[in-house]
Amino acid sequence: MTISATRFIEDRTYLRHFWHPVCTVAELARSNADGTGPFAATLLDEEIVIVRLDGEVAALADRCAHRFAKLSLGKVIDGAIQCPYHGWRYDGTGRCLRMPAAPDMKIPKKPLVASHDCRVKYDIVWVRLDSSWDCTEIPHCSAWENPAFEKIIVADPYEWQSSSERRWENFTDFSHFAYVHPGTLFDPAYEEVEIVPMDRVDGEFRFALTPGRDMLDNLPPDSPLGSFTYRAAMPYSVDLMISLYRDDTPFLLWTTSSPVTAESCRNFMIIAHVNGNEPDSTALDFQKIVLEEDRPVIESQPGMWSVEEASLPTDKISREYRKWHKELSAAAVAGRKEFENVLRTNIVDSAVR
Repeated sequence: MTISATRFIEDRTYLRHFWHPVCTVAELARSNADGTGPFAATLLDEEIVIVRLDGEVAALADRCAHRFAKLSLGKVIDGAIQCPYHGWRYDGTGRCLRMPAAPDMKIPKKPLVASHDCRVKYDIVWVRLDSSWDCTEIPHCSAWENPAFEKIIVADPYEWQSSSERRWENFTDFSHFAYVHPGTLFDPAYEEVEIVPMDRVDGEFRFALTPGRDMLDNLPPDSPLGSFTYRAAMPYSVDLMISLYRDDTPFLLWTTSSPVTAESCRNFMIIAHVNGNEPDSTALDFQKIVLEEDRPVIESQPGMWSVEEASLPTDKISREYRKWHKELSAAAVAGRKEFENVLRTNIVDSAVR
């Protein structure tokens, strides 16, 4: 069967205005002996390098201005990133500090290597490729700095050969539980799903699901079944707060996906709960089982959405999600005002129920 080459969204440049995760602080620390990097990453098909210079994390284009060698193959020396080819050095703004072959030549004042907005939040390094509009924020994580959670785990990222859009839909798709996760997350007898109201609030989708408590009898003791409350920030983050049925305690699954390319993604996960004495491996091992149930199915899909995909009323979450992406793509062409209006206008679906 030939899959339609017509994509649901053709212009993805609007995604450059959002913050995206590229690595964890732990990954950067492991990248070399002193933890300063460089760490090579790809975001929206653009190669970048992450470095810690004089204590600050910076993101630069991964190519030297001289002969375009990858800076990620170089090293950090005296608070600068040094090119591996001819030793040119750059600061965190991309400004050249040293050209060893021509020490008496005047160094250009303007930056020679493109730099990008870069911040650390939730022990994750975030990058925004286009900060000209400055109208987006790093997504919310309910567990961070919340004293109710004694255990917060920032997992190592994992990569899938699928789009970030598909990964988001997978995490918020109620209909797949009975078929992909029978006996793990859900009782397969409950294949019919609820169609829930979805609110757009401050750049997020907000919705909730309350599965039947009786499913708990047919699931393993570490299965996080409970009432689900979602805060899903555009474009790829999901903050899933669960009130566990087994003991009425809060449990957070937080995930965000980094669009490496249109066909591949790098995924980040935070797990938080109230049992500070429980080893990290308990929650992580269970999530690895769930992810490995999902991965082959999601990787079997073509990376980007096709206009020929069929939908049901029960696909409401993904349909609304695709609609919002398409609106943002079109609005970005018109400029900042229209883009911000589409991102920030609140639509309260639950109020009419």
